[in-house]
Amino acid sequence: MGMSEYRSVPETDVPDFQRILSYAFSPTEEHEPIDSLEDLSPRATLGDRRAIYEGSEIRCTAVQHWFRLQVRGEFEEAPGLSAVATPPEYRRKGLVGRLLAESLAEYRDRGAGFCALWPFSHPFYRQFGWELCSRYGRVTCQPEALAGIGSVKRGGEGRSHEFRRCSAEDWDALDRVYCATNDRDLAMDRTEDWWRKRVFTGWDDDPYVTGIERDGRVVGYLVYDIEEGEAGDGRRMIVREAGHVDSAAYRAVLEFCRNHDSQVEECELRGPVDTSLQDLACDPSEIDVEVEPGPMIRIVDLSQSLAALSYPSDVEADLVLDITDTVADWNEGRFRLSIGDGSATCEPAGGGVDADAGSDSDSIAGSDSDLTASIATLSGVAVGHLSVEHGETVGDFEVASAEAREALEAAFPPRETFLREFF
Repeated sequence: MGMSEYRSVPETDVPDFQRILSYAFSPTEEHEPIDSLEDLSPRATLGDRRAIYEGSEIRCTAVQHWFRLQVRGEFEEAPGLSAVATPPEYRRKGLVGRLLAESLAEYRDRGAGFCALWPFSHPFYRQFGWELCSRYGRVTCQPEALAGIGSVKRGGEGRSHEFRRCSAEDWDALDRVYCATNDRDLAMDRTEDWWRKRVFTGWDDDPYVTGIERDGRVVGYLVYDIEEGEAGDGRRMIVREAGHVDSAAYRAVLEFCRNHDSQVEECELRGPVDTSLQDLACDPSEIDVEVEPGPMIRIVDLSQSLAALSYPSDVEADLVLDITDTVADWNEGRFRLSIGDGSATCEPAGGGVDADAGSDSDSIAGSDSDLTASIATLSGVAVGHLSVEHGETVGDFEVASAEAREALEAAFPPRETFLREFF
């Protein structure tokens, strides 16, 4: 293999870039060549294309999405990595590892704290430092199982809801509901472009988007598709996203699904893991709830990422961390994490590639560590998906003492996380 280079993909190479993605993600479908960017679906125009080149030939692809996610109550720059693909003739040559390392270096230069992705395989990306950060629920039932749940009143007294079809021009009204609904960590700070090109637009066919209005104000919405079932199972209503500002609006969402009983055999609602629909239904056994592993997240730069987080104001701690990171060498080694007054500093010391020389660094290098962990497990704890205790149970998260454990648990309490967006 000759000299390879990580770089942006020019417009002239987009047709070849798309050909590689088509074979990687839709190998059973006939590839439809494109001539220019104008031939792309609006969904495919978001993000910046990157690739590993050998000469003028693309060997490995990626798309970088620049957005912000809520981490411990504050929005942080946390880009999304997608469309990672290598043609089969160039696989198992370390190209993906090279692309991931180069991507992390680019994120670091831009000051990003975390990077998220949806994996084709969780173990594959865990070896490169990513960790599971969110699960999602898949609730399925027949429309009839939702009978009686909706409490929508039309006319007369009480809360009255109306359903209406929405277009991309309604994105701002829906965004207000989205913000009210998504109060969990890892919620995205959505932009108008994301709403128009990712929510209202599909790859082949655009989804249906229905709003729920009360007193002239949007209080709920659904984004859904109607799909043909397999082997004559009948049609299915797939609710990919639903938002509601209160319980009455939630019941209206369910009523709207119930109203499709003449069109579909089954309704499927995707969202945060939630079993409350079983409590609302007349027969809870008719509501099936499945839990699926979701996206993964990774610390980009340990010093920057931990220093940027918000901490409980009553936590005072001084901890020595020994971290392993085989992809981003600036995270490899020993760090001192000092927490106080709701903020923190995190400095490399004693063996890290960015460590400063000096007596303080030398003293830390010679001391015992309070925590030994991989960057993957630490990432899960940092965003709150893993508690310290769970990190010790399921990952390589070794706490040296009860005192250190108490400090870590106080600094990194678990949080409710849900990254809804698929990219």
